[in-house]
Parts: sequence; C-alpha cells; structure tokens
Amino acid sequence: MMQTLTIDQKGRIKLPWQMMESLGMKADTELIVEMTEFGLLLKPKSSATPLTDQLSAMDLPVADWEQMEQETNAGRIAS
Repeated sequence: MMQTLTIDQKGRIKLPWQMMESLGMKADTELIVEMTEFGLLLKPKSSATPLTDQLSAMDLPVADWEQMEQETNAGRIAS
C-alpha cells in the first residue's frame, strides 16, 4: 500500500486510517522513526508486556519475589 502524505505546518503527518488499522495501530501508538539510506522508516514501537506484569502473572510466593529482587539488584538477573 502506497500513498502520498502531506506534512502540515507543525511538522505532523496524518496516517490514513486503513494503514493504521492494517498495522494494528490506534491513536496514541508510539512510532520509531529511523533514517535509512532510502529515507525515513516508520514502525510501531513494540508493545512488549512489562516485566513486572510478566512476573506478577507467575503468581510466585513472597519469598521467591524477595529472592528475585535480591538477584536483580545484585545484577545476576537482567530486567
């Protein structure tokens, strides 16, 4: 899908709804802008589940949480 877009006076680009929808984007989606040898590349910022949400879904006992915090603070577990 290719379309011509216009940059407004404030430097904004309005993406066509069809493009946004096909990429699974909605209002307030963050984009990464990268300069390449071919021009600008726009891509949605990945919306990975935050580590805290992943950990809380594990339903670990409190003692394991405390050990995980100690290990993380000691640099043995990457967050």
